[in-house]
Amino acid sequence: MASDIVAKVRMAGVVGAGGAGFPTHVKLSAKVDTVIANGAECEPLLHADQQLMARYPEVIVRGLRLAMEATGAGRGIVALKAEYKEAIAALRLVLKEDKNISLHLLGNYYPSGDEFILVYDVLGRLVPEGGIPLEVGVVVNNVGTLFNVARATEGVPVTHRYLTVTGEVKNPITLRVPVGTAIAQVVEWAGGITNGGRRGTADELVFVAGGAMMGRVVQATDVVTKTTSGLLVLPVDSAVVRWMTKPLANAIRRGRSTCDQCRDCTDLCPRNLLGHALVPHEIMRSINYGLEQPTHIVTASVLCCECRLCEAYACPLELSPMAYYRAVKRQLAEAGWKNTVHRRRDLMPHEMFAYRRVPMGRLIDKLGLTAYRGYTAPLHEQEWQPKEVRIPLKQHTGVPATPTVKEGDKVKQGDLIASIPKDKLGANVHASVSGKVKGVTATYVRIEAE
Repeated sequence: MASDIVAKVRMAGVVGAGGAGFPTHVKLSAKVDTVIANGAECEPLLHADQQLMARYPEVIVRGLRLAMEATGAGRGIVALKAEYKEAIAALRLVLKEDKNISLHLLGNYYPSGDEFILVYDVLGRLVPEGGIPLEVGVVVNNVGTLFNVARATEGVPVTHRYLTVTGEVKNPITLRVPVGTAIAQVVEWAGGITNGGRRGTADELVFVAGGAMMGRVVQATDVVTKTTSGLLVLPVDSAVVRWMTKPLANAIRRGRSTCDQCRDCTDLCPRNLLGHALVPHEIMRSINYGLEQPTHIVTASVLCCECRLCEAYACPLELSPMAYYRAVKRQLAEAGWKNTVHRRRDLMPHEMFAYRRVPMGRLIDKLGLTAYRGYTAPLHEQEWQPKEVRIPLKQHTGVPATPTVKEGDKVKQGDLIASIPKDKLGANVHASVSGKVKGVTATYVRIEAE
């Protein structure tokens, strides 16, 4: 039954593995006609999703069928890039007798995995401004999420994460690691940092979690979460790190003095190309006027998906409309502004939509990541065991989970250690290793492995 599937997914703590971390049991409670399995993996240099599809196609397809059953969908579609040959062959073998699930092959461009772009590419449906795929009868789940859905119905909670470790490491690799493992430990499992090549010391390298475009700079002591899709080790002076660490004040100052209104950022904006009223070059012109009486050009910031194409690829002057958008979103939220303006449904894609896709190869070159393009980061299923884990209570959209253990308790891998607060949006959290609880705070549970 659909309710049984949803209940098991809720209990297992499944969240969106693509990065947003939205609780999956909420998504599967909806009723739609189509479920799309998102296997695009559009962040540069990441390989975990395509390798998961190649290695475990039966599990992912079973997860997709369960999602279809839960939502009442009559159709399932696995969307992945045409260049993922091994994954395509594995999935076709599993689906050869299935009349309700098909494959949809995508080009190798960015951001092909964005939900709005994906729904339009696969089904020709346009998600409304400020909306979600559910509004056009679709649920989109990352293939890693569907893997976890299938395991959840077998009573297996989310305790580990598949992620690619690449860049300035000796052994670029895709690992399955316990949630809560320190970044430094994961890098060690990838052979440690390089001793030659472009950089050789830890002081000259920076860790980026989640991807070169929509990821973030993290510290060695930070930990892997349910949504950590990759870990890049990059030189401190790389374009990726430079963009991610640029102070907002600097971005605003340069934008005010330098923008020449060329509109390249708007021409390549994925939301603008779908017909949304998001016009990056106009925000660069309007931002000087403040937010006392914000115009629709400014409030359209809420439509930005923060893909970073405007700043990292489009702008010839290395300016950042996205920095403005982030600042405006924060100010609007603090002012209690509610989006009742940007809700258009009568959208019309730009006539150049199909011709303004950003090829992955060009993006990688622009980001200065060409040296790492040949790293396949093969999947190794070894049971990696850290000495301890620090498991965050908030790895998802919603409120933090409430601890159900205390310091000194002994736990087994898979035990519930924090639960969803009553009547709140959230996700359960489970022990990723067996051992002893060494600390419980408002933000994490620390377990010393046995």
